[in-house]
Amino acid sequence: MRLAGFLALFVATSCQAATYYVRSDGNDSASGQSDAAAWASLEKVNRQSFKPGDVVLFREGDRWEGRLAVDWSGTDSSYATVGAYYVENGMALRGFRDRRPIIEGAGRYPTGGLYDALVMVKTRDYVRIENLEVRNSEGRGIGLANSNYGVLVNVVVDGTYGAGVHFLRSDHGSISRSLVTHASLIFPRSGRKHAWAPAIAFVDSDSGRVVETTVSESYGEGIAPNHGSRGTLIEDNRIFAVRAVGIYADAAPNTTIRRNIVVGTANREFWRGTDSVGAGIAINDEQYHYKAGGGSLPDDVQSKDVKIESNVVVYTSSGIALWGAAPQASHDNLIITSNTLIDNDRQIGGLDKKAPGGMLADNVLLSVSKGTVDVNSAKLSGLTARNNYFSRGDPGGALRHPGNRYDGNALGKKQHWREINSIDDVDWDDLERMTHASPNRSANESQP
Repeated sequence: MRLAGFLALFVATSCQAATYYVRSDGNDSASGQSDAAAWASLEKVNRQSFKPGDVVLFREGDRWEGRLAVDWSGTDSSYATVGAYYVENGMALRGFRDRRPIIEGAGRYPTGGLYDALVMVKTRDYVRIENLEVRNSEGRGIGLANSNYGVLVNVVVDGTYGAGVHFLRSDHGSISRSLVTHASLIFPRSGRKHAWAPAIAFVDSDSGRVVETTVSESYGEGIAPNHGSRGTLIEDNRIFAVRAVGIYADAAPNTTIRRNIVVGTANREFWRGTDSVGAGIAINDEQYHYKAGGGSLPDDVQSKDVKIESNVVVYTSSGIALWGAAPQASHDNLIITSNTLIDNDRQIGGLDKKAPGGMLADNVLLSVSKGTVDVNSAKLSGLTARNNYFSRGDPGGALRHPGNRYDGNALGKKQHWREINSIDDVDWDDLERMTHASPNRSANESQP
C-alpha cells in the first residue's frame, strides 16, 4: 500500500504543469524555469514541446517581433496559459504592473497572409491568453481554429490587417476585459475596395462570450457571431466608431445582445454612409452562408431566438436594424426590449422584416437632430409592440399601443450627441446607467 501511494504521488508530481519565463534579454540555452534562467525568443517557445497545462509568461514591457504559436493544450482544471510576469523583491509574479508584454507584427508578420494570426492556436483545447498586447499584424491578431474552450482575458489587440480576434469552429470561446482597436486595416489600405473583417468574430463557433470588452475605431463589424454560431453572449461591452456594424448577428441563432453601449463618431474616416457609421446593432441572414449563395449552411440555420435587451445606441445609421438578405430569412421569436436609442438616423429600421413570435417593448426611441426618425415603417410582420416611447409622435399602424408615450423624456433636452470625435469624448458612466435601468421600466420614464 505504501508503494502504491508513493507511485501515485510520483506520477502526480511528474505530470504537474510547469511555468516558463521569457524576457527580451534572456538566453534560449537556459532552462526557462525562472526569471534568471528565462528564454529570449519566440522561436524558442515555438520549438519547445510543452506538457498539458504548462504556462509561458513574457516579462512585462518587453517586446518581441514575430509569430507565436500556442501548440499545446490544457485541461478543464489546468489551462495551457500564455501571459505576463513581473519581478518584485526578486520574485517572478504572474501579471503586469504598468505595461503588457508586446507581440509585434511590425507590418511583416505573420507571413501566412490575411487569414493567419500573429498569435495562433490550432486544434488545442483549454488555452488561456492573458495580459498580452498584440499589435501591427499583417493578418489577424489572435486566432483560434478548431480549438474549444479558448479564453482571452485582459488582452489588447491594436492594428490588424484582418480580424482582430477570430474564433473558427471553436466552441465555448470567450474574450473579456479586453481592447480590440484599429481592426480590418485592409479596407482603408485597399482604397476601400476590399471586403472588411470584424474586430471580433465567431465563425461556426457555439457558446461564445464577449464580455466587458471595448472595440474601437475599426473598419468592419465590431462583434460578429456568424455562419451558424449558436448561443453567443455579447454583454456589457463598449463599442466606439466602428464603421460597418457595431454588433452583427448574421446567421447566428440564440444570440443574446445585452447591456452594450454602441456610439458612433463625427470622424468621417469611420462613416459608412453620408453622415454616420453603420448600424449600431443588426441581425441578418446573408445569402452567402447558404447553398443557394455558395455556402454550406442549411436554410433553417438563421438568426432566430435573438435577444436584444437593455442596450444603448447613439449616433449610428440605425440604432437597431433588422435585415433579411436571404429569401428564407425569418427572425423568429426576436426579443427587443428596454433599449435606449438616441439620435441615430433611424432608431429602429426594418421592422417590416419577418419576425413571428417576436416582441418590441419598453424601448426609448429618441430622435433629436433634424432629419432623424424613430422608425422607417409602422408595419410589423410578426412582432408585437407595446409600451414604447416615440419622440416623433404616434407612428401609427401596428406600433400603436395604449401604453406608448410621446413626450416627457429628459434625454430630449440633451444635445451634441453628433459631436463626438474621440472615445475620450464619451460619457460612458452616464450611458452605462441607462443600460442598467430596470428592464420593466415604462417607456415614459425620464432618464437621468
